[in-house]
Amino acid sequence: MFEFLLSDQNFVFSCALCLMLVLALLEGVGALIGFSLGNLIDQALPVDLDLDADVSAELVNPASGVTALLGWLCFAKLPFLVWLILALTSFSVSGYLVNATAQNLFNLLVPMYISLPLALLAMVWLTRLIGQPLARLLPKNESSAISSRSFVGKSARITIGTARRDLPAEAVLVDDFGQKHYILVAPEDDTELPAGTEVALLEKTERHFIVKALS
Repeated sequence: MFEFLLSDQNFVFSCALCLMLVLALLEGVGALIGFSLGNLIDQALPVDLDLDADVSAELVNPASGVTALLGWLCFAKLPFLVWLILALTSFSVSGYLVNATAQNLFNLLVPMYISLPLALLAMVWLTRLIGQPLARLLPKNESSAISSRSFVGKSARITIGTARRDLPAEAVLVDDFGQKHYILVAPEDDTELPAGTEVALLEKTERHFIVKALS
């Protein structure tokens, strides 16, 4: 058993499992003394992703970039430590299952260049599958006390894609405290706003901000 877990083909998965156990142990011990590692990490995160809306439908839009992908993975719907433990567990268990299946069927372990991509794909699917119901049971992650509604009237810069009325693009906004917020923006009219355009936020909709270019 230990030979299987510590084999070279399972090294990355063992590291992920060990990291998950250490984080869970630290959080458990911290809870006994009134200290939360998870809350500390949430407060220390330099980036707050504004993913209040369900952007899973916009995953097919390449302009949605990191925002849509992390939204689909329930990143902002869970405390970061919970999300990280879920992702690490899904990754390590998936990798072990790939190699255990190969060993039982073919009496060999799968090379890392095969097992690693398979484990990553399984991690993405499992994180989404488990994260959604888990998010309904746990309090929503609040990494910033600033409401996204307060962004109206501020300026941002489009970072990925070209924003169109029916195709939002990703933009970054820096608040008064120097914290970055990644948001989706679309113009108020039929103009196109390419990456690098500075825009003013006019209105917050369910999925994105309506903006206009700053001259």
